[in-house]
Amino acid sequence: MNTLPVNEVAMKVNQANLVKSLRFSFTNKTTVLGELMQNARRAQATYVEFNFCPDTRVLEVSDNGCGIDSIETLLTVAESGWDADVVAQEHPFGIGFLSALFACRYMTVISKSGRISVNTDDVLSFKPVIVEPVNNWDGMTLIIMVGVDIESSVIERKLKELATAFPIPVLFNGTDLPRPHAIDSGLEFVGTEIGLFRLAGFDQPNRNNKHFVMYLQGLPIYKSSSWGYFGDNSYHVIHLDSSKFFGRLPDRDELVDKQEVLNQVDDVLRAQIEKRLIEMKLTLSPELFVHYYDIINDWNLLHLLNDVPVIPSYVLTQITGYPNCNDEGFGDFESAPEKPVCRDDIMSGQQVVVFDEDMEDEGSALSMYVYMKEFYIYSNGLNKLDSGHWLHAHIRNLNEEKVSIELINESHTACFSGQWACLDAVFCEAYRIHVGTDFVEIDDDAMFDGTKAIVPKKDGSGSVLTQSNSFRDEYDFQQSAYESDEFDFSQFVVANTSSDIAEALKRLLPNFGGCPSLYGMAFSITLDNKGIVASVTAA
Repeated sequence: MNTLPVNEVAMKVNQANLVKSLRFSFTNKTTVLGELMQNARRAQATYVEFNFCPDTRVLEVSDNGCGIDSIETLLTVAESGWDADVVAQEHPFGIGFLSALFACRYMTVISKSGRISVNTDDVLSFKPVIVEPVNNWDGMTLIIMVGVDIESSVIERKLKELATAFPIPVLFNGTDLPRPHAIDSGLEFVGTEIGLFRLAGFDQPNRNNKHFVMYLQGLPIYKSSSWGYFGDNSYHVIHLDSSKFFGRLPDRDELVDKQEVLNQVDDVLRAQIEKRLIEMKLTLSPELFVHYYDIINDWNLLHLLNDVPVIPSYVLTQITGYPNCNDEGFGDFESAPEKPVCRDDIMSGQQVVVFDEDMEDEGSALSMYVYMKEFYIYSNGLNKLDSGHWLHAHIRNLNEEKVSIELINESHTACFSGQWACLDAVFCEAYRIHVGTDFVEIDDDAMFDGTKAIVPKKDGSGSVLTQSNSFRDEYDFQQSAYESDEFDFSQFVVANTSSDIAEALKRLLPNFGGCPSLYGMAFSITLDNKGIVASVTAA
């Protein structure tokens, strides 16, 4: 029986093709800036300086670190050359300097281990490089890159972003770039199991408190929102522990296991914010503490308010103007209380209610009742309280109570037909809204009960139309139709409530100031049985 020969194979690397392919693995042209900043920091430099001449396309990078120990190691792919501590803490990849070779046509490097001046294509093709000795090294490592194809404005913008939290000063063309999130910037950082955290938003408690920026080895690696910029102090600032978290090869623009890291950060951030809030709760008055409601709510820490004897203003509203069915068209009629409501206010009789009402379909009885009674409303929407909060035991649910309307001295009913709104109106001296065993009597504001307008004697306006109609089509609010119908309804009320017919007609007629030919004349007007002018004759 014949048997086939057995072969052994092993992985090989085509060095030239691998290096050529790495050119396309870096995220963008500006990767080189961050890599050279990192090299300076790891070399224990006290600053790193970039100078760029847009006319010659020459970028010079210098730092006063310990220098390059070996040019050969610098040009060795996947060998970092850093000491054991740096390797253990930061896990350098050893390919960052490739980004510099890819970014220019010609390069000069001067450091303590020697000087090279090379065409970068020759280096990337594995041609030998001559290393010249440097006598009397001045302590500055200098990299000169010729033929850099990046605009000066792009370099400056990227360096500003990279410098935001960098631990050593970064200069561009002689200007020291801001480092507002750096550990030595003066911000207050707290140590956690995953890194250093600076909590934001406690100086302005009504600001969104969910956004954060993260830095790894001093360079930005994540921002939770596209809004704002890395240096924005409304963000929480997080410096991740570089011994526990890693950036993605080759240029660390993304975190390894990103979602897992974000979950850890969210948990730690929430715990730190809760700890800070508990400390504040012990030192601030209840009135001041509830001002931090937005932060408490954002981080689902509402239980911290359960024993606080003050209700945040954001939780309650009051009807402070005539209720309408379309805030966008007619304006808001609800607003937050001017100051937080205390538990003593509630215990002494100030009512808090909840109810649901669609004015166009169900009428405005409950809204008018709450408006006249000046009750507080608990919305239970986005701004809410924990289920264990003491207020829940004192909220009156109007949806569970019987509602009825009593007309006082009703006179008659008439039909209004406007440009947009058409409805019956019943005229009366006043009306009462009964809710449970309580009621309110109203004689100066009309209301819509779901089918008709109820118009008491002291309301001569057309405001009730804002409860029966939104005056919106599928696209927009119909301002002209609303204004026309509101005026016509007020005229309609005059015609139906005036005790002097002649006086009513006088008020209903338009002004003839623009018709001088009519001045001083008298007319006899006849109306038909539908109220339409049938004839007009000169008297």
